Order: sequence, then structure tokens, then C-alpha cells
Amino acid sequence: MVRARTSLVVLVVAACVLLGSAAASASTFSLGADGETADVFNYHLATRERVYIPQTGIDQDGVGGDDDVAIEIMRPAGADPASVPAIIEPSPYYTQLCRGNETQCLADTDGDGKNDKWPLFLDNYFVPRGYAVILAEADGTANSTGCPLHGGPGDVAGMKSVVDWLNDRVAGYSTAAHATRVFATWHNGKAAMIGKSYDGTLTEGVAATGVSGLTTIVPESAIDDWYGYSRMGGIRFNTHYPRTLSQLVTDPADVTRCAASRAFMDGSDGDATGDRNPFWEERDYLARVGNVTASVLAVHGLQDDNVRMDNLASWWAGLKADDVPRKLWLMRAGHVDPFDLRRAQWVDTLHQWFDHWLYGIDNHIMDQPAVDIQAADKTWSTASDWPAPGTAPVAVHLQATTQAAAGALGFTPGDGAGSVTWTDAPNQSETTMMNTPLGSQASRRVFLSAPLRHDLRISGTPVVDLKASLSTTQSNLGALIVDYGAGTQVTRSGDGITNTTTRTCWGQDNTAAGDFSACYLEVTQPTVAVTQWRVTKGILDSSNRASLSVPSLVGAGAPTDFPITLIPQDHVFAAGHQIGVILVGDYAGFSSVNGTAGTTFTMDTKASTVSLPIVGGTAAATASGGFDAITPTLTLPADQAAQATSAAGAAVSWPAPTATDDQDPSPAVACTPASGSTFAVGATTVTCTATDASGNVTTGTFTVTVGAQPVQDGGGGGGETIGGGPAPTDGLPPAAQTGGDACAPATAPPAALDNVPIKLSGLRLTARRGSLLAAFRLSGPATVTLSVKRHGAKRALKTTSSKLKAGARSLRLKASALKPGRFDVTITVRATGLKTVTVRRTVTVPRRG
Repeated sequence: MVRARTSLVVLVVAACVLLGSAAASASTFSLGADGETADVFNYHLATRERVYIPQTGIDQDGVGGDDDVAIEIMRPAGADPASVPAIIEPSPYYTQLCRGNETQCLADTDGDGKNDKWPLFLDNYFVPRGYAVILAEADGTANSTGCPLHGGPGDVAGMKSVVDWLNDRVAGYSTAAHATRVFATWHNGKAAMIGKSYDGTLTEGVAATGVSGLTTIVPESAIDDWYGYSRMGGIRFNTHYPRTLSQLVTDPADVTRCAASRAFMDGSDGDATGDRNPFWEERDYLARVGNVTASVLAVHGLQDDNVRMDNLASWWAGLKADDVPRKLWLMRAGHVDPFDLRRAQWVDTLHQWFDHWLYGIDNHIMDQPAVDIQAADKTWSTASDWPAPGTAPVAVHLQATTQAAAGALGFTPGDGAGSVTWTDAPNQSETTMMNTPLGSQASRRVFLSAPLRHDLRISGTPVVDLKASLSTTQSNLGALIVDYGAGTQVTRSGDGITNTTTRTCWGQDNTAAGDFSACYLEVTQPTVAVTQWRVTKGILDSSNRASLSVPSLVGAGAPTDFPITLIPQDHVFAAGHQIGVILVGDYAGFSSVNGTAGTTFTMDTKASTVSLPIVGGTAAATASGGFDAITPTLTLPADQAAQATSAAGAAVSWPAPTATDDQDPSPAVACTPASGSTFAVGATTVTCTATDASGNVTTGTFTVTVGAQPVQDGGGGGGETIGGGPAPTDGLPPAAQTGGDACAPATAPPAALDNVPIKLSGLRLTARRGSLLAAFRLSGPATVTLSVKRHGAKRALKTTSSKLKAGARSLRLKASALKPGRFDVTITVRATGLKTVTVRRTVTVPRRG
């Protein structure tokens, strides 16, 4: 069954939906009731053709003559001339390895020179909606001639020539003999490129040329720098990878003919050192990201261990620097096409994207949040940017305890051992590195945070700044960040997806004519229960610590800085979990190319840090409690003594307690009862707490003792206080104070005032994003404190306090953390000498308003 998207067709009229373009007619495209281009063209009648584009000056097989790039075109029949945009998918995979989750290959099954089998869904879905779909066959693959050269300048030029042909800047022919020239008279001048992995990589390469007519690109899991894909920190992941990939994508009949091109790559790839060289510089599209004029809808997997997140993060940052129009999807999966993972939402997003950028339809897609990101629980949310807004690097010290024990993570260097050592174990697996973090440190060093009091999110690129000396002049170094704690993660097995037996259909079907079905298998995202989870990792050749292209050995035993950049990531460490940073030598399983085996590392624990990209920056790191486990030192006043001045007792004040802390210069100190309070006759324990910025608390007590109020003997002989000494006159009747009639009836002292609290009435709470307003009426002057926390949480998000007069009053609290959800509100009313009143309420911050 084919998905229907056209419940009502609205014919497009001049200037109603095209922005800055010529008027459209019904035979160009039509809009459905949903505001998107409608399914109005007959897929079975679509025009199909193959065009050969000569590559002037490019001869990658070395046999003489220019190579040809072949393209397969399907476009809607009956569309107006010069009205149809093109969606181009450049790929070397069409006949080898093939396309998509179900491995679909293109093929001319009847031998008429036109393609019959069209992989993936783009043709089924978009051709009926007024788009041309072009499968561009990379140099040396499928029907193109030449040989593939690992995304080099000739490969990129071949894919760029498709855009040039569409805009009549280069020639194209209907046959390989170049007998009849073909023109794209149907094209409206706007083209998109889309593709996953190698296809998306070629897409970025073409965009980085700045070619006119390429209006938008959709790179999925794409490589922005081929060196950064197959190497990291000067360490290669494999041997002669360009040769291997080239042979995989070359048609079997052409493998022998392309042997010379593979030999050229073997001699140019610099495997002997792993350093950057001219071969790799030619394949660095990131260096030319400033040329990109096309809008970009990028997609990447946060758990992609094939094309890692560093290829996305650097490209995205480059686009941001030049303010290129852009959107981003980040999936909690591996090397996966979003069509398989989040199909309905992806097709709808892609549809709106192409409608806007290729047909100029004002559908407000660029007004939507820039980023869609998936969490570990598989739910999706949006954001205005990535890394998450509010992210800032926080330097955390790798603290030592003793040589034999695991270390800690803290805001200061700590007072443990000044150095620790470990010795490289080149065959140590990643699991062994992570297991039993408090166990042996002989072949690794583990540094653990304290258990987190709150969730803590990192978003971006962590960097370990290691200060150490080596026992050799060269070694590989590795680092990983681990989440220790019970939880659930999307599995890394199978790239995080598993096929189901359910199929959904997208576009018109043409299986009767021998094409692939328009119906595709849906997938699920299996999860795994874990107690430890590798969040990110990174490696460095010590010789490339300062440069990837100019190596330099270290002096054995000489203290040296080693910056180890880890793969960018977005991850939430849950409350109760611990963050682990692990340092090793060779990182088996990440790179099979070992450095000098058996190197001993001596680390300076006072100077080594890890920079964590924490959402909320230092404030969030501090509030998490993960990097400060030391409680403040609290100094209390001596026990206090006073004489009652009334039946209620006496008001007693004392010097303010003080607190010091290893990291917080001014911990908060509070005592209950507070200084200046009225204490009843007898002994009262005062409890004081010192709380540092990380939430560590120290508690101490002292005693306030109030003696009974003096009592007169009533005999008129001057009187005595119980216990001796002169009798005070305060509070006695006037006659007693002036030596009057001793026999007159004694006048009782005035009764003590009742300890009646200030009343708070008529409370109304108004909660909005970032703001909470409490309105109420006070029966007398008081200090009112307003505090808010997430519903069910232990610690307050923010507290504000104000001295207010009696009457109708209000108090406002502002906090960026007040986002849609439920919050607990506490209002405390205090007045000197009176009981404290506490009111608690729960409010909801709405999604709007």
C-alpha cells in the first residue's frame, strides 16, 4: 500500500508560493492541503534517460582521453520547460556494495541504455511531486569511465559537472560515443545533493567548490576530511585504506585496469608515518567550507564508530562561522540513514526542505528549531543549536591519591601524589580498560568523579591536556571517558538498529515494470542494560602532539604536553553515576597500529586536566557535586549564656560563624535558631551548617543557656535577686523603684507577648518559562524567602529573599531552569522573635507562555 499525501490538491498560481521566481503553472507542481508539493505526476510515465558528461582534462585510469561521468535521470513527464528542480545523489556504490538498508543496486535490465532499477525511495516519492531525481555515478564506477581516487579533486569535479551540465556550462551526450548532445531544458536552475557516507562526502566536496546552481545539500554521516576519517591524532586505523576502498567500489571488469591508480594511492597515502601530506590536503573539504553557499541539512549518528562525530562537529562549526542556513539531526545510533530510523518525520522534513529550497515555497521550515537530537531513552527533542546552548568548557584536574589507587576528578589539583606512572599494555581491550576502575592501575590510570547529585550533560568536544614524560622517544597515547552507573543505552551492535518484518510505503510503486518496491522494512532500536558505558575516546601519536604534518620525537624522560582531543559527543551522566577518565598507551580495538610497546608514562597530576564541554558550564559542574567531595571547615562561636529579661526568655546574639573550603571561597553559613532570636529559659542547642557551592555540608552545634528572670522578695528592704547581688529595677512597679509603701500590694510584671507568627494569606502563584511570581498579603513586616526546585528533587534550583512591609505584596524569582514541567515551591516568612511560617505548593510551567 502506497502512502497518500494528497487529500486535497490546490493548484499553484503565479507568485503565490514562489519567492523571487517566475510564475508557476499546474503542470509544474501543485500544493496539497498540507502546504507541500502534491503527488500529481504519473511515476509510470516519467521520462528516463542516461547522459554522459566528459571530464575535460581528467584521465584517472591513465589510458588516454577524458573520463566520462554517467548520470541516470528520472523526471516528471508533462512538466513545463525550465520548471523542474533536480535532486542529485552522487555515489560510487550503485553497482558495488549498492544502496540502503536492503542493498539495492541500479541496473539496466532490458539493455536499452536507460536505468530500470532505481535504488531507495527518492524517485518513487519526489518525481510524482514535480522533481527530477538524478543518480550520479562516481568516476570509475557503474557506467562512468576512469578510476575512483578516494574522493580526490577529479572525483569531486566529476560530481560538480552534473550541476554544471544542468546549468549548460558543460556538455552532456546521450551515448558514450558523444554523438548527440543533450540539454537540460527542463531544469529550473536549482539543484540539491543528498547522500549517506561516501555519497554525503562527495556532496560536501561539491558544495565546498561553491558551484553555482547547487542550492542545498543533505549530507548524512558524511566525511569532511578524509585524513580525519581514516586517522586520528597522527595514528592510522588501517593499512592503505584508499586502495582498499577503491577496489571495493570498482566494477570487477575494471579492477585490473585501475591497478595503476591504486598503486599511485599506495605511494601517496603516507602510511609509513601516518602524517598529513599533499595527498590528504587535496581531500580536505573542511579547509574549503568557507566556499559553501548552499543551505545544509546535516544528519549524523552520535554512536557512529565508522564516520565519527568529529567529521560532523568541525563541518557544522565551519558552517556556523559563515552563517550558512542549516539544520541538523543527531541520532542515538551508528552509521544509519534517518529514512530507516525515523522515517515519517524524516520524509516530511526532507519534503519541506526541498520544497523551500528548490521550489521557493514559504513553508516556515527555517523558522523551526535548528537541531533535532535523540536522547539515550530514544526520545527526541529540539534545540536552537549544537553544541547545546549554554555549553562551556570546564577544566577538571586529574587528581592523584596514591600510586596504587585510582585518582579523582576535581576543580583543584588536590593534595595527593604529585605524579603517578603506568606502563603500556598494547593488547589491552577497551573492556579491560574500563572494568573494575578501582582495581589495578599498572597498565592504565583511572580518575573518577564523586557520585553526581544531579544529571550532568556534556555537549561538544572533550580534550585531555596531559602533562607527562615517556620512557621512550615515541608512543601512542589513548584516553576515554566512561559513564559508570546502571542504566540503559541504545546498543552499538548493528549500528543500533534491527530490521522488523513490517514495511511502509513511500511514493508510487513501479514493481510491475521491474523496479524496486516503494515499500521498505521498518526498524527498531534495541537497548542494552549497562553498568559502564564508553562515552567517547581519542588517541594521539606523541610525535604529532604539536602538528599532524610535521612530526617531532619527545625527549625520553622530559616533561611534555600531550593534548588528546576526544570524539565530540552529547551525553547525560545521570544522578548517582560517576564520570571516569581513563588514560592508556596503545588503544587496542580503536587503532590496530601500535606505537612503541611497553612505554612507561609518568604523569604530572598537578598539571594534567580534562576540559569537559558541560551544558551550564562551571555552575552546572559545581552543582552536580561530582568534582568536589571535600566538606567545608566550620568554626563556631563558644557556648553562650544570658539572663532572661522577660517571661519569654532573652534575645541572644553571637559572633557570626565562619567557614573555609578548598574550592569555594565563601561557603554559605546558616544557624537555627538564628543569632538575635529569643531563647527560652534553659539550654537550647543551636545547629549551624556550612554549605559549599558543590552542596557539600558541614554541621556543628553550640549551646545557648538562659538563666531565669530575677524575682523580688516583696519586703521593702531593698530586695535581693535570687543568688545575691543588687536587685535590678527594670520591670518593677513605680512604688518599689522609689521606696514607696512596702506594704502596698505588689504589681505583677507585664505578661510576655504571645509568639504569634506573621500571617501570609491570599497566596497566588504564576509560573512561566524562566519566571515565578508569588502574590500574597502579610499581616506584618517580615522577611519572605521564595525557593523553587524540580518536583521531587532534593536541592533548590534558585532562592530569592526580601524584607517586606505589611499588606498586599509580591515576590518574583527568575531562573533559566524554569522550563516546561512541574516544580515545588517553598515560601518562608520570618520575623524576629516570632515563629517561622512555611508554605509549600506545586506549580506547573506550561509549554507556552
